[in-house]
Amino acid sequence: MVKVSISLPNNAQITFESDEAEVLREVVAMALRDLPRDLMQAPATDDKQPASAPAEKSTSVAASALPAAAATPEPEPEPEPATAPPEVAPAAAPVSVAARNRSAPSNGNGQATAEMPPELVSEEGRKNFVAFCQEANPTGDMRRVVVAVEGASRHFGADGINADDLGWLFDMAGWRRPGDFTQTLRNAARSKFGWLERIPGRAGRYAATPLGLSKTLNS
Repeated sequence: MVKVSISLPNNAQITFESDEAEVLREVVAMALRDLPRDLMQAPATDDKQPASAPAEKSTSVAASALPAAAATPEPEPEPEPATAPPEVAPAAAPVSVAARNRSAPSNGNGQATAEMPPELVSEEGRKNFVAFCQEANPTGDMRRVVVAVEGASRHFGADGINADDLGWLFDMAGWRRPGDFTQTLRNAARSKFGWLERIPGRAGRYAATPLGLSKTLNS
């Protein structure tokens, strides 16, 4: 048990008791801070008081004798700086037609295809290819694949077309893509139809057959 007694100049006495010294120091500091200043000051000495008057004994603890940590109130925490508002990302710049044409389309399987083959970038070839597809005006996914393969051969000089290339070609022609280009190519090349044929030595690439052209082209 820790006990602290404080005697004031007006003979008042304050006693504090606690089992914890830290708590006692905080209570004493608060008491000294809140006491009126006139109670803390000693009264003026009377010159007529006999010199032989006995002095009172006190167990008072002066405020200056208290630990500095107890007598000094804790400083208030500084306010945190205001959080800056989040930056707003600038709006994306519009994509040009040329850049959009070079973006990777899906190959019909939910995956992006490779970069556009360089032979398909020709503006003149693209113009002629679109006109060729519009004139043929095929119906059905397999007929459109045959026309796209033949159009690429005639106007881009492509040596066979694979499933990735068909994504670009269908976009140029403005056609809806089938669910799976690879499966559509295989179906058109089956013996039941024979509209396409595999190019030897070039895996996954097909060319149109005379039968396929007769089934898809008007002339």
